[in-house]
Amino acid sequence: MKGIKVGDKISKYPIIQGGMGVGVSMHKLAGTVAKEGGIGVISTADIGYKEENFNKNPLEADKTAIKKEIEMARKIARKRWHNRSKHHGCSK
Repeated sequence: MKGIKVGDKISKYPIIQGGMGVGVSMHKLAGTVAKEGGIGVISTADIGYKEENFNKNPLEADKTAIKKEIEMARKIARKRWHNRSKHHGCSK
């Protein structure tokens, strides 16, 4: 099975975990899927609901939360992508 190319990265498996509503597809699920060789998706539907300012400014809360979720997912997935990149002669 061929992986899926995204930019200069190639997943190990041709699997994309779909985004699932508020609070389900967050950094842990998406990062773990990526770590195991698929492509993880973070759902952004009201993603900022846990942020302090969500009721007053949901757009800003969502922006803050997505940045946090992406960074945490990358930390989980990083080992898989770095290991594959090293084997393919890439530095990323």
